[in-house]
Amino acid sequence: MPSLEKPLALMFVDIADSTMLYERIGNATAAALTQQVLAHLRQLVEEHSGGVIKSLGDGLLAAFPACDDSVRAACAMIDGQDRHGLRLRIGIHHGPVIEGVGDLYGDACNVAARVQQIARQGEILVTQALVDGLSPDLRDRTKPLNNVAMKGKTAPIRVHRVRSADDADDAIESTTLGFSMVTEAGDAMVTLHLSYRGQEIAMSRALPRVTIGREDSSGLRIASRQTSRQHAVIDFTRESFLLTDHSTNGTFIRSGGSPPLVLRRDSTKLVGSGLIGFGAEALDEGQDHVVAFRGELA
Repeated sequence: MPSLEKPLALMFVDIADSTMLYERIGNATAAALTQQVLAHLRQLVEEHSGGVIKSLGDGLLAAFPACDDSVRAACAMIDGQDRHGLRLRIGIHHGPVIEGVGDLYGDACNVAARVQQIARQGEILVTQALVDGLSPDLRDRTKPLNNVAMKGKTAPIRVHRVRSADDADDAIESTTLGFSMVTEAGDAMVTLHLSYRGQEIAMSRALPRVTIGREDSSGLRIASRQTSRQHAVIDFTRESFLLTDHSTNGTFIRSGGSPPLVLRRDSTKLVGSGLIGFGAEALDEGQDHVVAFRGELA
């Protein structure tokens, strides 16, 4: 029997911080704006010889026969995102999938979704498999980042960024292997206290997300050149606090007497108390890139 699999470039697109959008402008207005953006994204997919497989709430899954078309569509999406006042996160991977009714199946879908999850706002991340299928001019627009460990994969996957005009923040090349390390929590934490240079933030269900970076708009602004503009985010989800790194230099977590855990485009649960170094190792709380954290149990 001939194989039903076919190779496609798979793109996951997500509207960043859509939850905050609904809180800021109200459900009806936010829903209308979201639908307007998704309609525009769908149009760009079709203009670049792709097809939208399905909508995903505040995002979509699209597929393209050609790798070049997927990247050109993604660049068009990023170039036009400011007209709506929203930011997008895009992940693309090339691999074999099985077509179903209104959906695609296969490991390639999982990889593309994971790449989109670790992308920063306004960023396009692609895998090595996608880069290998690009024409030379588009391949020259990509920049290798770290190898990212993914669930179910025995070996990490190399991730690249598609360069944009605003790429000055990431002049430092980074090729260090990124490991996926998640510490299992015992009792559930209900509050996470963050301390930085006299500033105190208490995360909980009432404040479920804090963005961290050098940008003035960050929920917790870190005044250090070692810290990326959009360095990391901490989310309260499923009774735990999940830190996701989006940076160039990595995030270093020190807790108790254990060796420091290094995140590069990966996530981990924050457990207990300790120090987080945004861009370099955390040696003491007085460093300008270091935040102290302390969990409060239920």
